[in-house]
Amino acid sequence: MSEQPANTRPGAVIGRRELLAAGVAALTVPAMARAQYTRMPPGIAKSLTLLIRKPGATHEEFMRYWLGVHAPMALKIPGMRGMVCNEVLGPSRGRNDIPGGTPILIDGVAESWKLESNSPSNPDAPPEARAWYSDGPLFVGEIQGYRVTENVMVPVKRGGKGLFSLLQRKPGTTHAAFVDHWLRVHGAMASKVPEVAGLILNEVVAPARRSDIPPFSHALGEVDGIAQSWHKDQSYRGVTSPEAKAWYADGAASIGFARGYYTQEHVVIDPHP
Repeated sequence: MSEQPANTRPGAVIGRRELLAAGVAALTVPAMARAQYTRMPPGIAKSLTLLIRKPGATHEEFMRYWLGVHAPMALKIPGMRGMVCNEVLGPSRGRNDIPGGTPILIDGVAESWKLESNSPSNPDAPPEARAWYSDGPLFVGEIQGYRVTENVMVPVKRGGKGLFSLLQRKPGTTHAAFVDHWLRVHGAMASKVPEVAGLILNEVVAPARRSDIPPFSHALGEVDGIAQSWHKDQSYRGVTSPEAKAWYADGAASIGFARGYYTQEHVVIDPHP
């Protein structure tokens, strides 16, 4: 999923030609197995965790502690294969063809890749992992985490500005059907979109909860997938190519609800060197 094109008027209807282009593109995408895109080595778990700072702290104070104290602790954890701290710059403009609701302001999105056996929540985990886990409540006020399966559709060099989109399927669609279309059709279409510099589609496997940090006070609802996208024009002014318009039309036809956040990536451990 990506941003609303800058040249699209609020309330504008996508034309018949664009919808037809989306349908033709979907029919011409080969029915490839999900394994072609999945970048998850055996025994490695990826988590995406949305963070809100503690009451009374500023965003700048949150970021200084996260990057200066908490993140470096991950370097000492055995089996930590990747960590990216995504600083949230603000909610995205959204799209008028996909409902987005009222933005929930968050400070950061943590990405981590680690050995299942060394999960910090495991009481038998290494002391370095347990110390890192215990440090979270010192600067995080609310948390919402997800265990995900990562699918790299368009590889990207990490460390720039990106866009996170939390997606829900349309009513009446199953999670399995949504994910199948999302990966096999929508994600595959992105490789032909000239404006796209990178795309990772994370299928949500299960929510990840903690007993020592409160969950979000504003419920996000069920999330089926979390898209990470990067544009060649990082101002995200929109897209104009026929391939991008077809891609947008397919997203509007398959995505029921979306919340987006612009981010600046801070790579602590490169997950895909």
